[in-house]
Amino acid sequence: METIVAKIENAFISLAHVKKAGESYRVTRVRRVALPESLCGEEAVSQPDLVAAVLISALQNGEFPGKEVSVYLGGGTELFAEYRYSETLDFAARKQRRQQTEDALLAGASAPLYRVKYYPYDGTDSGLLASAVFAADAAFCERLKSAMAREGFRVVIISSSLAAFAETAKTVSVLGDRVIVICAEKKEMQAAMFVGSRLTRIARIAKGTDAKDPIAPLLPYITSDTKIALCGSESQNTRLRELLKQAGAVAVGSVNTKMAYASERIVLSDELAYESAMFPNVFAASAFAGEEGETAYFAEDRDVKKIGFGLRAACIITIVIAVFICALSPVTLMLAERDKEANLVQLQQPFYADAAAKLELFRSLISEYTELLDAEEAVPPRDPSHAVLLEETLAGLLMNTRIEEMYYEKGKGILVDFTTKDIEFFNRMKDITSKNDGVFLYESKVREELEDDEWRLQIRVSLSPSALEVP
Repeated sequence: METIVAKIENAFISLAHVKKAGESYRVTRVRRVALPESLCGEEAVSQPDLVAAVLISALQNGEFPGKEVSVYLGGGTELFAEYRYSETLDFAARKQRRQQTEDALLAGASAPLYRVKYYPYDGTDSGLLASAVFAADAAFCERLKSAMAREGFRVVIISSSLAAFAETAKTVSVLGDRVIVICAEKKEMQAAMFVGSRLTRIARIAKGTDAKDPIAPLLPYITSDTKIALCGSESQNTRLRELLKQAGAVAVGSVNTKMAYASERIVLSDELAYESAMFPNVFAASAFAGEEGETAYFAEDRDVKKIGFGLRAACIITIVIAVFICALSPVTLMLAERDKEANLVQLQQPFYADAAAKLELFRSLISEYTELLDAEEAVPPRDPSHAVLLEETLAGLLMNTRIEEMYYEKGKGILVDFTTKDIEFFNRMKDITSKNDGVFLYESKVREELEDDEWRLQIRVSLSPSALEVP
């Protein structure tokens, strides 16, 4: 199998020619082209023909062999929402949680215009499972595919660049017990976190290394035992590395050919064979096509095979049933009628009468249970957003404090009364938290200086209006 991997990111398109050989992927060529300002981010969705033109030009100028292209959508051309839920939830509750996230993701959008796919994670973090929902504009996908076809290119799959990055990042998840893999670019970043080599979180970070504080969204997840592996064009960024070390990461480095499992899965060949320094860029550009499963928006051949098999199976079963029914003879029907009369007489005995009464009671309980389930579904679900708010607040802002009192007031958020000796640390974390678009924070009373260099403070934390729109 060989394909051209095309990742349409927020500000650029990256290309990689990939050949699969056993369990490894041989990358023979890579290229990157910047998107014009008019096609960056969400602007690209309404102009699929122009995006296709840039992509085709890059393929032709780069002299990429082959005509099959696997397209992966990034920030701007794809919607994405991650959500977490307890691992103790049953199937129905998980399905409901997923549906709530999909509804929130597509709020205000016309459902038929979108292709929605689901990406489950196999890892856990503090007893919580994590999953993601991706959505892409169906019209954009179809027009991009058609524009490519007019120039002789066949789009074999359209999927998510974030999901593809997470799958590729799994190759270096064995670096430690807690690993964060970051694809660093000047205008955007992607991150995948692994605990015990199992994927627990994924994220798109709208700002890149050019941002004033590029690692702020990562601070709640960096601990003293966290190892960080960088890839992408900014993997050697000195400032980014220093900030990550200052945040407490035990090790920060770039992915490289010395990482045994990564170099076994991604092999540089042909003109890249002697360019080991390019490995961080090749790592970010490559994708294990098709391995991201449910996040593929379409894969025609696979779908046709599934449908064909299903139709054939249904026809065979229908024929077997019809033959069986036709084979019932009149003698068999007569014997069945005789047995029915004998059974009716036997059911009049006391033992069977008692069983019949218990069966009737069982049916009554089932009916009541069904009514209770219907009533439960009519109750609006809890809003889990303040649980997320509490988690993010405790993870950073209140790290070095002693909480005296904490409670939640409906409509007002969370009130926390606490003391701390490290007032400078609190001030720094307060500034970082205040810049989070989803959180609104202020001190609800004047801070008080106590003995032994301690301070008594009271803060109120709530969700900003924009964050409250998402359950």
